[in-house]
Amino acid sequence: MTNAAVLSSAMRELHAAVDAWHAVVEGVAAESEDDATEALADPRLEAAQDAFYEKLAAFESATLPVLGLVALEGEATADGLELDDAVDDFSIHLVVRVPGDGPRQRLEEAMDLVAEAGTDVGARLTAAGFQVLEMATTRGEMALRGDDEDDEEDLR
Repeated sequence: MTNAAVLSSAMRELHAAVDAWHAVVEGVAAESEDDATEALADPRLEAAQDAFYEKLAAFESATLPVLGLVALEGEATADGLELDDAVDDFSIHLVVRVPGDGPRQRLEEAMDLVAEAGTDVGARLTAAGFQVLEMATTRGEMALRGDDEDDEEDLR
């Protein structure tokens, strides 16, 4: 399957996740009879949101190879190096808080800004002559690779 076909499939799945999330929000709102506390406590909202973010991550991953930012596993880089040669992981971990009594939804805005910054960093690295082999923007606690096998198994 071509990178473009993978991206197209990921886009369709992302659209389906948005539609499903929308349906859940409308259903929960109708059932809660305008009781925001009850609506926000409904586990279906978080499940739909999680499904959306999973599809969004897949879409972002599918976008990168189309843009030439990711070398596929096992593929030689332009310099003829295998992916495990002269390659390292770099991470920036941010803990962001909405000040005062601001709405939790503002964290979505923060996630968008972090994603934009990540894209900018990737572009700047590429412009500086580096190859960006993988890039991801995630939310939640950062999973770090451990040195022992048990830690690595947990991350698979």
